[in-house]
Amino acid sequence: MSDDEQVRIGTAEREQALSALADHHAAGRLDADEYEDRRGRANDAITRGDLTALFADLPGGKPTFGATSTPSTSNPGPVSASTPMNRDERRAQRRADRANGIRSGQPTRWRGVVALSPFVALALFFLTGSWLWFLLVPVSGIVVGMFGRDND
Repeated sequence: MSDDEQVRIGTAEREQALSALADHHAAGRLDADEYEDRRGRANDAITRGDLTALFADLPGGKPTFGATSTPSTSNPGPVSASTPMNRDERRAQRRADRANGIRSGQPTRWRGVVALSPFVALALFFLTGSWLWFLLVPVSGIVVGMFGRDND
């Protein structure tokens, strides 16, 4: 059915195709380069025809797609690691992580302070002759770690 090939796909169909490609790669049917190429094409796919072309030479033929329906707004259940989160869910997760002491990394504007501190300490050492300036390196890391948090 050619009309079926022109149906636009969503994230769920792309993830099904990526999972099937990973299975074929694990079974040895696709080498690493071909697998990466097909993964990229699957991520760029817009229609079902784009995805079915990726499986034309693989056993099993074209992937089976779920029934086309509108997304339900009922309770979707718990979010798994493979389920993409929307922006509000990501913000809520970051807030919960911060509340639990989990940090996703130093803010980029404060990384420069820590990265430059050895050079500043070296310059001050040569200017003053005191080795105590090298204590600036761990102290800057501690200060940035304690006070360098961004408020989202």
